[in-house]
Amino acid sequence: MTKSVDLSRLAELRQSFPFLNQELLAGGQLLSFEKNEPLVRQGEPLTHLYLLLSGKARIVKNEANGKRLILQFLEAGDLIGELTLVDAEEETKDVIAMGTVTCLALPLPLVREYYKSEGHLARYLARYIGEKLLKRMEHFSNAQTFELKYRLAALLLEVAVQGRYEENNGQIADYLGISYRHLMHTLKWLREQGYIEKCPRGYQLKVERLQTLVKEGATR
Repeated sequence: MTKSVDLSRLAELRQSFPFLNQELLAGGQLLSFEKNEPLVRQGEPLTHLYLLLSGKARIVKNEANGKRLILQFLEAGDLIGELTLVDAEEETKDVIAMGTVTCLALPLPLVREYYKSEGHLARYLARYIGEKLLKRMEHFSNAQTFELKYRLAALLLEVAVQGRYEENNGQIADYLGISYRHLMHTLKWLREQGYIEKCPRGYQLKVERLQTLVKEGATR
């Protein structure tokens, strides 16, 4: 679903995206996506920079052998298309809504003109991309230093939509760098210990209990 942008929301939106100005906002559109609907399709030209206002999404790469690998999870405050904007990425990846998602879509030609003339956006993008790189490095570091039960608890909290985990377990095992069997064994342990509860298509999370488990892992 597409809506025009209420320009009176500029001050509100700038709290999350401080580079926004009246001109960018006037050229944008509000887009809504439902669960499993693609925001971007792999290999298709990217026409907009997407500012994720609400909801969660996953970035997925389709390999030549048919395997689908999760590269990153996105949430409110994230950008989609920033690597294309700075000419660091030529081929897009699938970006799939994990639940209802709302984005502000800004036409790339408009954003590129602003990027060339306004240093504020360049500084914002440099910081944003740098923080994403550090988060990715932390993901690999945690794989070597934390027990899986703590890593999985943190991931469940990160990817849950309305307190429910409904991801593809094979893709999650690849994302965590573990075997499918190890993942299922750990999910079983979390369920037996009362951290999650089985439900159709996934698990209902006991959020407070999982948060306590994650804090326990951080102190070890």
